[in-house]
Amino acid sequence: MKSKIGDLIIQVISVMIGVFLGFAITNWSENQKETSKYNALLLNITSEIKANQAKIDQVIGYHKMLKDSTKYYLNTKEFTNFKPSFFKGVNTLSFNNSAYQTGIQTGLLNTMELEKVQAINDVYTKQRSYEEFANVLLSGLITMDFDESEKSAQKIATFLSISMTDIVIKEEQLLQNIDHTLSIIE
Repeated sequence: MKSKIGDLIIQVISVMIGVFLGFAITNWSENQKETSKYNALLLNITSEIKANQAKIDQVIGYHKMLKDSTKYYLNTKEFTNFKPSFFKGVNTLSFNNSAYQTGIQTGLLNTMELEKVQAINDVYTKQRSYEEFANVLLSGLITMDFDESEKSAQKIATFLSISMTDIVIKEEQLLQNIDHTLSIIE
């Protein structure tokens, strides 16, 4: 009878060890999958932020030139035959945010360290603010009176000068914020 109880205890212990090892391996495997998803999300967000940074780098020079050129025309007060050849549209940007949205929707963004989450949220909030300002700028420009008068030309130049000043400020702040965020992430 004692040998049957001993055999039963050995079998129960063996089964318990097997179940425990099974749970441990499954848990380890799940952690590896989550870590892999986390790393992929971080890589995708970093790539997305860098792509948005490159977009800003491509247009900020044009916006500075547009700001300076319109200020120059406003200072000369010469608006007869004002047809600026330097103006090629406002060239405001739309930013990518699919990796960020994926992080929010999957909940993986919540698994990041708080400092990273705050920095990433700050970049995307500033990008959204830039896009909203750009939409207001375009709406204002579209509603302007584009006739041949000096007053109309001066009004357009004033609008562009002020708007491009704000756009450049927003782009410079966004570039600084992106650099800060990338230093935290990487």
